[in-house]
Amino acid sequence: MNNKILKFPENFLWGVSTSAYQIEGNNINDWSEWEKSEPRIKKLKLENKNLEDYVCGPACDSYNRYEEDLELIKNLNCKAYRLSIEWARVEPIKGEFNFAQINHYKQILQATKKRNLQVVLTLWHWTNPVWIAQAGGWANKKTIDYFIQYVETIVKELGQYVDFWITLNEPIVHVGFGYLYGKFPPCKKYDLLGAIIVYKNLVKAHKLTYNKIHQILSKSQVSFTSLTNYFEPASQANPLDRLAVAFAKYFYQENFFDQVAQYIDFVALDYYFHNRFSWLPPFKVNLNKKINDMGWEIYPAGIYHVLKSLSKFKKPIYITENGIADIGDNQRTEFIIDHLKYVHQAISEGVDVRGYFYWSLLDNFEWADGWLPKFGLYAVDRKTFKRMARPSAKAYVEICKNNEIIMGLSPNALSSRKF
Repeated sequence: MNNKILKFPENFLWGVSTSAYQIEGNNINDWSEWEKSEPRIKKLKLENKNLEDYVCGPACDSYNRYEEDLELIKNLNCKAYRLSIEWARVEPIKGEFNFAQINHYKQILQATKKRNLQVVLTLWHWTNPVWIAQAGGWANKKTIDYFIQYVETIVKELGQYVDFWITLNEPIVHVGFGYLYGKFPPCKKYDLLGAIIVYKNLVKAHKLTYNKIHQILSKSQVSFTSLTNYFEPASQANPLDRLAVAFAKYFYQENFFDQVAQYIDFVALDYYFHNRFSWLPPFKVNLNKKINDMGWEIYPAGIYHVLKSLSKFKKPIYITENGIADIGDNQRTEFIIDHLKYVHQAISEGVDVRGYFYWSLLDNFEWADGWLPKFGLYAVDRKTFKRMARPSAKAYVEICKNNEIIMGLSPNALSSRKF
């Protein structure tokens, strides 16, 4: 049987992504404090949920096992690693930087570079120092100044090891889940004024951070990550459905991009699923022919449409997150290949896509959903911290090594190759 081979451009950047809080372990920040707060514990008990499944705690112990994790990345044949700095470790007390912790991150970055991996460093991945949260978090305009001071310290101390900077991870998710839906700290619901203030402060923070990084290291590559899923109307023929989609795109995606378009050197895209919107309740009317363990609809074609849309910025595009919650590893290989097929199609039509980062290297703490979703190429035993490669990891090895995907080859055949 002849299988079509889709080659990716030379020097295409294959990688994996993580974030500090989700894998390091034993961080103390606004998230760790919220996890053990009385209202949250009460809510989990009312839902008959196991509290241990919703506390990050030691996470994957990657703080101590980063060398092991870097070897896993190298063994995947990746060329790059996206990781983050935990602001709360670096500045646990206002204005007092912990240089021992900064040196720890320096050791991680040095170890990353020794393995010839490019570094994509995220400066803020949703968590804040406790003192920031107590002062109002991003609703306090002073947080912008505090963040710039933190960034300046990090760039001066660690900048020589960084290839790409991510200022803010998915800022709109923080606004929505933190101030409108009450799912993330500070867990406010329908606080429209708070959401607007936080939104504006994050826009300003990104712009100032961009300028600060370029002031210190003029040739830096700087952006933010955007969760840009594909939205389409439930009925193309219904103008109200199309209006609902236009509204969602504008507020969840396009407006932030439009405000910072002159302050990005590349586009950093996170893509997981798509939504079909109707102007009538329940508003979201997905067909759900295929879903992941979290109920998200699997829709690979959506990444093509999003990439085509983002090409209007005429900037290089890196897919900084794309992954699936799949505890049985039954869909992950197919998920990766199917999405990459559409990435390849976009590239063949002139979209400047330069890299793909799978989320995530490890099964990690998935925020408000706790330990139940399994996104990792490697499973992690939560008691021993042993890392165990899933069959999909073997498939990703082949993709990264050969810089290609093979269409028509069964996921089982690809993942059963020698690892």
